[in-house]
Amino acid sequence: MLGIMKFSGAFSLFAATWLAAAWLAVGTPAHAAARCPQSDAGPDISLEVTTGRVVYDNARSRKQLKVLQNNGKISSSRRGWQPIGLTLTELQFRMNISVNTLSQPGGGNCAVISGVKARLGFGKITVYVDKRYRRGSCQYNSVLEHENEHVEIFRETLDQYATLVEDRLIEAAANLKPVFAKTAQHAAQKLQNTLQSKVEPMFKKMNQAIDRKNDTIDTPANYKREQKRCPKW
Repeated sequence: MLGIMKFSGAFSLFAATWLAAAWLAVGTPAHAAARCPQSDAGPDISLEVTTGRVVYDNARSRKQLKVLQNNGKISSSRRGWQPIGLTLTELQFRMNISVNTLSQPGGGNCAVISGVKARLGFGKITVYVDKRYRRGSCQYNSVLEHENEHVEIFRETLDQYATLVEDRLIEAAANLKPVFAKTAQHAAQKLQNTLQSKVEPMFKKMNQAIDRKNDTIDTPANYKREQKRCPKW
């Protein structure tokens, strides 16, 4: 009996930590795979990119920003500096796959992937500015300009890697062989795990790229230059 089922999964990456979730790919025994016919039609792949909604928060103290920074596990080598601005976001990748399943006469199910609808991006990007600097002041504008540079880094890197992620999805899905399992859901889970394991390295590269770009503007020299614009910090 041929059936169609949908299976979804997701993992998230916090921008503060930049750690990618690892997914275990479960292999299919060769004798089981041989019983599963390969589909002639390639899977239908689509990737939606969300750049995120920017929210500005000017209600936190410097101490509260430090707590947020520590809770986000943001490593910092900038000793002697206190956070007066902070940008936090969460990179999310969600994937919904469609699977064709075929019941086997002797029991068990074959499954082949027929489609993938994925979403990559940021749900919300929160920009914090120390509450001692009122909106519109020189200090507020200086901090805001710096934090908006981080926002652009997140979005530009997302745009750069979205095409690479989509290409990897298309390639990986096209090369996925049918799998065999006792239940249709287990077979679909195997396909899901394998596909995610193929895409996951792209997020590590994206995280590294964001780290490198952020480090170019988060330097003591840059902080000093920005703070010379305004008196009474």
